[in-house]
Order: sequence, then C-alpha cells, then structure tokens
Amino acid sequence: MKKNIIYSILAISLVLGAANISLADGMPYEPVFESEPITESTAVTTTASTKSSTPVVNSSTASTDTTIDEDKLQNALIQLDSAQVEIRNNLIKYKNEYSEIDNKYKVIQAQRKAKMQQVKETEKRIKTLEKTKEKIRKSM
Repeated sequence: MKKNIIYSILAISLVLGAANISLADGMPYEPVFESEPITESTAVTTTASTKSSTPVVNSSTASTDTTIDEDKLQNALIQLDSAQVEIRNNLIKYKNEYSEIDNKYKVIQAQRKAKMQQVKETEKRIKTLEKTKEKIRKSM
C-alpha cells in the first residue's frame, strides 16, 4: 500500500517536472530597458554603428558578405553530405560484419547443440551399461 502511494507520488512529480521543463522559455524575465525584442538584424546594425562613426552600412559589402556566407553554408552542406555518406558506408560495412558474425554464431550454436546431444546419448549408453553390469553381478 505504501509502495503504491510512494510510486504514484514519484510518477506525478516526474510528470510535473517534465511539464515545467517543456513549458520553460529561454528567458524568465523580459529586459526592462528595451521596448522591442532583440533580433539578429538589430544586433548587427547596433554593432556596426558602434564600431564606426557612420551608422550607414554599405550595401555592396553586405551583399558580398551574404554570398560569402552562402558559399560557406554550401561548403558546410557538402561536407555534411560527404560525412553522411561515409557514415552510411560504415553502417553498411558494420551490418555486413554483424551478419557474418551472427551466421557464425548460429553455426557454432548448432554445433554446440549437436555435441550436447552426443554427450547425452553417450551418458545414457554408459548408464545402461552400468545397470546391466549391476544386474549381472546380482544374478551371479
């Protein structure tokens, strides 16, 4: 009875704890000094304006930055694809090795079973011979 109560309390606390974690947002408190939410674009413009005396961002520089970023992203995607292909090839190799080992295991298991059968039959023969010897000795 007590175990059931304890287990139910633990289960309920686990569910409530998981619910609290899943409902939690990134920041528990909103910053007071800002009226609009922080986004990546506003952060970039504020850092650009603080670094230079002119807050105007050159559009050609921004476009080359985006093409460079796109090239980097494409290179990263190509590298990820090649890594994925390599991992899949390794997976196929591991599966083949596993199936070979599994087949060997099954063969060994069958051989073991056959040997165990032979051992049992031999033991039965020995017991029957022992019994016949005992019968012959008693009859003498």
